[in-house]
Amino acid sequence: MYDTILLPTDGSDNAQLATEHALSMADRHDAELHVLYVAEKTRDDPVQKGLEEKLAEELNKGKDIVDDVENQATNENITTETVVEQGVPRTTIENYAAENDVGLIVIGSTGADSVAEQLLGTVSKYIVNEAPADVFIVRPDTLLS
Repeated sequence: MYDTILLPTDGSDNAQLATEHALSMADRHDAELHVLYVAEKTRDDPVQKGLEEKLAEELNKGKDIVDDVENQATNENITTETVVEQGVPRTTIENYAAENDVGLIVIGSTGADSVAEQLLGTVSKYIVNEAPADVFIVRPDTLLS
């Protein structure tokens, strides 16, 4: 039913749960799993604001996170594509899904920064309403059986 599944991840505990579900679904559907980490890019130019080093750290963190998921997928014989991008998470996820013909997005209901989510609204809420694919939301209290 799904040829391509997208797992946007931020490395949070809920994202780890979403990873378990995404791996299970990719295995069940014999689908390719795309793992996407988005390093938040603000409107300010990081070079001008002295944030270039922080952005580099964030991109390296993202690389470690997607590599970890890729290792898990390889152990389960699941084909993966890993991507680390700079941008606004919700629109970057939406655009990636559209450009890569994603059939299903598996995403945690909450991310790493609950304060930002309370102020800006969750990425997952946006994805549910705007994504060009089916969306599977993983709640923090969801256990995989």
